[in-house]
Amino acid sequence: MTATLMLLASVAGAQTINPTTGSGPDQVDIQNGRTASVTQTVNLRLPEATALHLDASQLVFDISQIGQQNQDGTWYCAYGRGTGTDVRQQLGNEFWNQTQVLPLGTSYTPVAGEFGKITINAGAQVTQYPPVRTGENGELVAGSKDYFVCYRSFIIQKFSNVGGFKLQVQRDNPGAGAQGNQLMYIQDNPCDFWGDEGGTGLYDLPPGAKRELIPRRMTVGTTGARAAAASKSTSSTDKSVPSRPPTCRANTSWLDDLVVVAVVVDGDRAGDNIATLTYTLTSNTTGFATGN
Repeated sequence: MTATLMLLASVAGAQTINPTTGSGPDQVDIQNGRTASVTQTVNLRLPEATALHLDASQLVFDISQIGQQNQDGTWYCAYGRGTGTDVRQQLGNEFWNQTQVLPLGTSYTPVAGEFGKITINAGAQVTQYPPVRTGENGELVAGSKDYFVCYRSFIIQKFSNVGGFKLQVQRDNPGAGAQGNQLMYIQDNPCDFWGDEGGTGLYDLPPGAKRELIPRRMTVGTTGARAAAASKSTSSTDKSVPSRPPTCRANTSWLDDLVVVAVVVDGDRAGDNIATLTYTLTSNTTGFATGN
């Protein structure tokens, strides 16, 4: 029975094709000797293509389940660090002149060599809502009623074969007084640059805002070429240069990015506070200037 099924599967995957004829001018070489040569060109003609794949179309921060956040390890809520306020740093042209933000002073660190895993650098974990903690002496812990931040991440896959690409996110604007205006932050991490940064912040993403998610130096080339290069381990004869494990999947021209999203829980109204994010991948052959 098993052998029969294997035979059927192999037959189903086979297809008979006929030889190509009449394509291009005939090549004929007749020599009075023992060698004759003809030339042929083989053209792989590809259409321009740009594509995105997102399987986490709903990213839920269910604060009613905040006590169970450790069960699947996909989200983490914690108090801020330092003064517990956002820390901002103006970035330059490499980052589209945008501003990096540490939500409530928190950040995250990519786990080197393990694409998709991040470490959250924050204060104490928050496991109940509204937030409050008492110490061993039964007294209120100072700052335990403060705002807190929750992190989630997901993978988005991009395909571009034109020669350059950029990834932008835009948030909807529900209007003043409506639900869906929660404080939100975002950042993208391509697999071919995974682990290159230490602790990192995000971009704030207020209602109606747009953000460029990929630094300029990461927008050059096709996704296939970059994924292929980063799907191989690297080593060096110089022992001071550590070997790097592969960070992208092999045998695919889609480039994986880990996107990190953080929300600050403060004075939002009970119920569903829904923000709609639209991701747009744009390809071109000439590079991107600020504003295009």
